[in-house]
Amino acid sequence: MSASQDSKNSALFNWLSEAWVKILFQPDDDLAVNTFNKTFANDIVIKINHDHVTREEYLAYITSTRAAFNLAFIHAIEVKVWESPNGGGSLVFDGELKYVDKKTKEEQIGHAIMILDIRSDDNGELKVVQTTECVTRSAGSIKTFEG
Repeated sequence: MSASQDSKNSALFNWLSEAWVKILFQPDDDLAVNTFNKTFANDIVIKINHDHVTREEYLAYITSTRAAFNLAFIHAIEVKVWESPNGGGSLVFDGELKYVDKKTKEEQIGHAIMILDIRSDDNGELKVVQTTECVTRSAGSIKTFEG
């Protein structure tokens, strides 16, 4: 088993951060959906706060959020990583983002701590196969996720 050094982020963290940039923070909806489909396993297990969420619900939430808000990273931090010698591993990801309502320009903050299980598929591609997330958002008009 290997782990990232404290002075730099792991390959898993960098891979996931790049995926989130494509899924949430760039303007091309097709690229966002294609990246989501490439990143998250078809049979992924998702828990947000204490609710089980299907892959389809998760994608619908992401696409509706992209439609309603401009999003920007405030920070992304690798809290802990374990890298499997077979590829993939486990990652604790701390991310904070700003939501700006496209109509009202109201700004709000979202914060998520994610514990992810990332595996190599049969083609050697990394896939998130499980995620448990603790998600909070500032008060205001941001729709909270209800699976």
